[in-house]
Amino acid sequence: MKEKNRSILFVSLLISLSSLNLIAPTKMFSEKENRYLKQFPNLSVKSIMSGEFTSNFESYVTDQFLGRDNWIGLKTLSQLAILKKDNGRVYFGRDDYLFDISSGIDEEQFNLNMESINKFIGHVREHNEKMPITALLVPTKTEVLMGKLPPYTPIIDEREVVENIKNKLDDYIQIIDLINPLKEHSDDYIYYRTDHHWTTYGAYYGYKEYMEHIGGKGLGKDEFKINQVSNNFYGTSYRKANFYNGDPDSIYSFTHRHPIDYEIISNNQFKSKELYDEKYLNQVDQYSYFLGGDKALIEIETSIQNNKTIVVMKDSFANSLIPFLTAHYNKIVIVDTRYYNGSINDLIQNMDVDEILLLYNVQNFTNEKSFFRFGS
Repeated sequence: MKEKNRSILFVSLLISLSSLNLIAPTKMFSEKENRYLKQFPNLSVKSIMSGEFTSNFESYVTDQFLGRDNWIGLKTLSQLAILKKDNGRVYFGRDDYLFDISSGIDEEQFNLNMESINKFIGHVREHNEKMPITALLVPTKTEVLMGKLPPYTPIIDEREVVENIKNKLDDYIQIIDLINPLKEHSDDYIYYRTDHHWTTYGAYYGYKEYMEHIGGKGLGKDEFKINQVSNNFYGTSYRKANFYNGDPDSIYSFTHRHPIDYEIISNNQFKSKELYDEKYLNQVDQYSYFLGGDKALIEIETSIQNNKTIVVMKDSFANSLIPFLTAHYNKIVIVDTRYYNGSINDLIQNMDVDEILLLYNVQNFTNEKSFFRFGS
């Protein structure tokens, strides 16, 4: 009888939840995950026969399940209670640091990327054989902050990855490995706890290393006004964690004490005269405060009258470093290969360029699928 009662209770619970899911309002956007949720799929004979409807409906039910965030959080909490060090998406480290779990290095994609960059180097040198080309490779925080990881956490050896990059690429390109320079400052606030990016302080140390490498001199911290612009930033790792009891991150801006004027053109349209976009500080994606987020093409004209132009090919790690470069260049052209659909070679050949910088996270540099544009 007890078994029968349990079965009736369980079935009743399932029916109740299903009914509530059907009548509950459909959500369009998840603030917690910073993404649009799956909506009810189009119903047609074709979509049913192909299996498309069933697949999309499953995703819809998963996204719209009643109390979804609470259930996921409860699952994560139960995993932590049995001393599990991750939830399949992030590792829960010391001092409230969250570390994204990497999907690994795709060897085939890595080789394709290295071939594409070597072709790019060849194209550039055909038109200017003395053009300086540098790759500034930003390590993931799992490499720099190993001491904050749970014991015996399996991670990618990024030192080995950087060595493989050096072996594969043409000797002409100068590669700056930031692992040791950042480890020297690992006690500083150089990576966000709840996000995969480096902080403005981490970007500052990367900028100093780049300037020293090219024979220049980076500005000292005392030459900037450093301001905390946010103390409630929860990044992408937080949204993957589903359960987090630590404090939010802070975002800092570095502005030049000696004012520099800017004119910023984004995707060939005038955008602003500001490097930082404050409207994002009131949104989920606060990291887009830097340069207004990722854009296919950004051109920054500065009041630095030295007629020097640098082209930066980049991922999102570059967004918080590029403002530091404005003290050294009259023009900065920023190309995000993930979104730019034009010919990178044509873009460079139609400009009077003095330097080329490839600024990427180490693992993005190996796995990014847009690098074929370098070779075209």
